[in-house]
Amino acid sequence: MESVVFKLKDGVGYITLNRPEAMNSMNFALLGELSEVVRCCRRDPAVRVLVLRGNGRAFCAGGDVKWMQENLNDPHWAAEFHRLVGSLNQGIMLIRNIEKPVIAAVHGFASGAGFSLALACDLRLAAEGTRFNQAYVNLSLTPDGGSTYFLTSLLGPAKALDLIFTGRMLDAKEAFALGLLNEVLPPEALYDRATELAVGLANGPAIAYGRAKRLVYEASKQGLAQQLELEQQSIVEASLSQDFREGLAAFEEKRKPVFRGI
Repeated sequence: MESVVFKLKDGVGYITLNRPEAMNSMNFALLGELSEVVRCCRRDPAVRVLVLRGNGRAFCAGGDVKWMQENLNDPHWAAEFHRLVGSLNQGIMLIRNIEKPVIAAVHGFASGAGFSLALACDLRLAAEGTRFNQAYVNLSLTPDGGSTYFLTSLLGPAKALDLIFTGRMLDAKEAFALGLLNEVLPPEALYDRATELAVGLANGPAIAYGRAKRLVYEASKQGLAQQLELEQQSIVEASLSQDFREGLAAFEEKRKPVFRGI
């Protein structure tokens, strides 16, 4: 793989978007490799947490505009663009559905689909000075990658449409104030903090994290009664794990539990 680099250390899978010369803009190669890496991580019990980041000056500048310019007049343009967005959607769904925490460590720019990609992650850290925008309006396009879903869920329709209609830049401070980020850090501290957070989660109860993630994202689709049923089923299933037994033993023995994800 060239467009995405993967490294595993201490239970944390580090996924780095690696098209720095194009500000990690999305083409078929990057999106295909991203999906393949996340699929592999889903199957690998050694990977307990993921950190998504970008190489170079940006997290991700969105879709590859140069590719669009070069292919717009192709008679198969609509089919190819449909396929490209489908590749993006596949990656978004894999990130959202993997039952492991996914942390976005964002710096530089997260524009358009790059903004969507960050929003798809469970936790978002950003360096001071990072800028976010829904760049679609500048190209007379509508949002993709789940932006309309994520922004509406997080901000409500009026604020979501403000960002989409204007395409204006948000700095990290405003994004944090709106609730789009969990933390804003000095640039030199971003990856150290992401690693610290990820390693802490990697040492935690993987089964409980995965099930809690699924419950939280199901909550917006369910009524209270249905959500209570899902929670009831999930907590009973989680209680059958060895990690639950370890948690009870550690509580009784007044020590820190050692979770193994089983």
